Amino acid sequence: MKKSDLIEMFLRSLFVQSSWNFQRKQNVGFACSLIPLARRFGEKKELISGLLTRHIQSFSSHPYLAGAIIGSVAKLEESSESDNCPEALRLKETLMAPYAAMGDPFFWGGLKPLSSVAGVILALEGLLVAPLCFLLVYNSIHVWVRLRGFIEGYRDGKGGISFLRAIDLPGKARMLKWVTTFFLALLYAVFVHSSIPHVDLPWVVAVGGTFALVLLCFWLVGRGISSLTVLYGVVALLCVIKV
Repeated sequence: MKKSDLIEMFLRSLFVQSSWNFQRKQNVGFACSLIPLARRFGEKKELISGLLTRHIQSFSSHPYLAGAIIGSVAKLEESSESDNCPEALRLKETLMAPYAAMGDPFFWGGLKPLSSVAGVILALEGLLVAPLCFLLVYNSIHVWVRLRGFIEGYRDGKGGISFLRAIDLPGKARMLKWVTTFFLALLYAVFVHSSIPHVDLPWVVAVGGTFALVLLCFWLVGRGISSLTVLYGVVALLCVIKV
């Protein structure tokens, strides 16, 4: 395929979630991403119809990792010598669930909370760059993963598995959650100093105490105590401190 077609395909893959529906999830966005490939068939309407019909079936994966699958499907369909490409369908069905399970903890459970907390800390300090910080941190990482995933997926025709294995998203997700925990402690320290004037705690004490409180909450939940009970307990404790 031409470079311009690949660029258009990648840009279309950014909107794979925009036509989400309850019946077949992201199928419309997936098929729409393959339109630049369908154009290569020219006036052969039966081939275009066959390609889009095959890939209008149900598809559900993490939207940021769907580009890697789209790139691989395009590569397999392009190199197929027949009107049908069962390898592309098998690859799509095989990878969509694992990629969803891999992307959710990293992007939703790790990167987004970290970016949000960093932005809130800067906002409490009165810095106008707070929204920009959130957008830069979050978008720079997820756009890079989407772009590299699409490129590697099209290059190897295997869904960019080697690339995703190399960056180790599950391991990075665990690391981001611990970094977010530290930033939450820092956020609480900023809140104490900015919102409770009569409480004058050193920064080290405020951050360290909050970090210890978060670890205590993790430990209580691990011991089988309801997370809702822990949440109410922390809220009650903060109300006491506020008073």
